[in-house]
Amino acid sequence: MALRFRQEPDRLVAEVSGEIDHHSAAELKERIAREYSRGTAKDLELNFSQVTFMDSSGVGMVIGRFKDTQTRGGNMAVSGLSGDIKRLFELSGLHKIIQVK
Repeated sequence: MALRFRQEPDRLVAEVSGEIDHHSAAELKERIAREYSRGTAKDLELNFSQVTFMDSSGVGMVIGRFKDTQTRGGNMAVSGLSGDIKRLFELSGLHKIIQVK
């Protein structure tokens, strides 16, 4: 699992790559939350174009970041979802509360 950040004027983009499972979700949660809290951007985008696998631990991580953006008055989006991960978003209902680009 790798993570890169790109700060844009009104949003933070977190580019995630690799697998998001029980072991990596906690680290992702911590690193994204820390970077988001440092900046002034209200919006957050998680780019999953390089994610090869995600399980329910990833769903929990995404929900936590969604709550962070709501607390700050921002919006959250995800982009680059592969077929399997998009299906996980649909089955979990995340696509109803988080914008999918």
